[in-house]
Amino acid sequence: MKAKILFIYPTPFRITGLPIGLASLIAILKDKGHLVKVFDTAFYHTDSDKSQTEIRSERKISKTVMNEDVYLPENKSSMETDLLDVVTSFKPDIIGLSILEIMYDTSVNLCKVVKKEFQDIPLMAGGVFPTLSPEVVTREPVFDIVCIGEGESAVGELADRISQGLFYDTIEGLWVKKDNRVIKNPPSKLHDINTIPFPDFSEFDPRLFYKPMQGKMYKMVNIETSRGCNNDCTYCAAPQLRKFYKENGCGRYNRNMDMKNIIEQIHLQVQRYSPEFIYFSSENFLLMSEENFQTFITEYEKIKLPFWIQTRIETLTTERLLALKKVGMHWLTIGLEHGNEEFRKKVLKRYYTNIKFIKKMDTVKDAGMGASINNVIGFPFETRDLIFETIKMNKILWEKNNKLEINVFLFTPYRGCELYSICREQGLLNDIPFTNSSNMNERSVLNFSEEFQRDLSGLIRTFNLYVKLPEEYNDQIKIAEQLTDEGNAMLKKLTQLIG
Repeated sequence: MKAKILFIYPTPFRITGLPIGLASLIAILKDKGHLVKVFDTAFYHTDSDKSQTEIRSERKISKTVMNEDVYLPENKSSMETDLLDVVTSFKPDIIGLSILEIMYDTSVNLCKVVKKEFQDIPLMAGGVFPTLSPEVVTREPVFDIVCIGEGESAVGELADRISQGLFYDTIEGLWVKKDNRVIKNPPSKLHDINTIPFPDFSEFDPRLFYKPMQGKMYKMVNIETSRGCNNDCTYCAAPQLRKFYKENGCGRYNRNMDMKNIIEQIHLQVQRYSPEFIYFSSENFLLMSEENFQTFITEYEKIKLPFWIQTRIETLTTERLLALKKVGMHWLTIGLEHGNEEFRKKVLKRYYTNIKFIKKMDTVKDAGMGASINNVIGFPFETRDLIFETIKMNKILWEKNNKLEINVFLFTPYRGCELYSICREQGLLNDIPFTNSSNMNERSVLNFSEEFQRDLSGLIRTFNLYVKLPEEYNDQIKIAEQLTDEGNAMLKKLTQLIG
């Protein structure tokens, strides 16, 4: 007898794309013969918030997507009722959730709905937030199990034991509630990603395959090429995860997939899902040897599908970009993050100079390409003047290459990030167990002065106006920062000037 596992995939409204981690668990479980089903939340509009695509369009981060409603129609039914219907019909032996911090509240509420009707089904929380904040999650009565770290080994063994009628309180990687206490097993060893099955996306809502790119919707498939990161960016959880795995003797956090396996994975996923576009999940795609790069170019030329990558500025060369463009690279994303070198170095631990960044971005122009540049505002210790240094840097880049798209996001201090601890120490963040705030919000969760909060709300919506309009418009843009009828009218007028 095999186990039935229901995964709830909690994600904000119309945030599409396929989750590698959860898809990897599904592949492991199916490989063992277990039955799996997924319940997605992406198409339930549970509040008045706009979709990310709408916000990006308003901020002139990306081109307007005209047919989002066609590709990503909203579910008109009740999310809670639909979930209970799935549980009733599927009759799972266990329900698991992969949880990001911004979705923790939603996850808990959904689990309470399930627990009220199905008290005997164990509920398991996993993902980055439970891994870095297990004490927070175990204090929530609705969860019976917390998966710590990557779950391929733990969840696979859990399903095996459930199918055999055995208890699971000794499985590495699981914290299990039993007899009014929490049994805290050590995390399991990290897998060599070359030895596990390729991600299985077949259980996800087909709408999740569709993502916007340059104003158009494409059916995309996500390809895993690596896991982990060796950088120490203070706004990211990766350094803490790396430390966690090292201290627990789990093995190397940063792992690369062999190029032959990457190519095999692409062919397999193309055959399975017939995508129009390939989306590579690596945060630093071009951090590879020249031999691997040349193999990729040779093999990908046979695939003949456009693709997107993200990589670090240090890895860019004209030669590589031209080779990638020739075999189908449609777009890439690069993180600038902040325009002041000292701030970027001391606060964010990003160590390139502005001159180097500009020269490297010249390679994108030389290749005749555009790119998305990621920027963040609202950091601790930041001022309005420092934000304008980021605007100034982006203005230089955009005037050299107007094919660039300028992304701007609001800093959010998630647990596990170094800046989370700094914000707590500085009194900028209240003692809250989690935050629902996202980087697409217009007001910071930090305890800034009301004046700086107004600056952030105004600058997040006018950032691209300052970047793309001549400086003689700055007085008008300052009016557009204001959240008033006059400010809104000016924002609308000026936004029309940049298309």
